[in-house]
Amino acid sequence: MLDLIEKLKDWLWELTKILSLVVAVSFLVAVLFGPEAPFFGGVLGNLEPVITSLGSEGLGLIIALIIIIAVWRGRA
Repeated sequence: MLDLIEKLKDWLWELTKILSLVVAVSFLVAVLFGPEAPFFGGVLGNLEPVITSLGSEGLGLIIALIIIIAVWRGRA
């Protein structure tokens, strides 16, 4: 039973990594080609309310956390 849970956990982790790459590519394509890009253009419109609700302090906190995690992973 524990082996099944471990396999499911590994599978979900790999799926999460793939989906995060899809989001990153979507964001990059939307920034490069604008909102007219098919399939990818709506990404910026969906992220705008999230960034607005966080405000500058929340967005700064997220950027700081990303930097801290990147540095921490580099040392580990």
